[in-house]
Amino acid sequence: MSTSTTTPRRRGRPPRRGVRHHIRLTLVLWEGEDDDLLAFFAGIPPGGRAAAVKQALRGFETLQVPSAPGEDEDDDLDLEEFLL
Repeated sequence: MSTSTTTPRRRGRPPRRGVRHHIRLTLVLWEGEDDDLLAFFAGIPPGGRAAAVKQALRGFETLQVPSAPGEDEDDDLDLEEFLL
């Protein structure tokens, strides 16, 4: 019996490099008012929610960072318009 000192091959994707940021978010959706969003989330396969939300956010071309207090607030993202 021979003993090998080589490192076993890792399976799967290589680990990503870079700084990771975790953004936790809770949405409260109401039947009758948010049926379109409920259907959107119901149609996402298990494990695909984060990717689907990122894709939806990236598809919203006019998404802007809210201005600091005291600045002109007309350029801020109107969340209701985004979700409708």
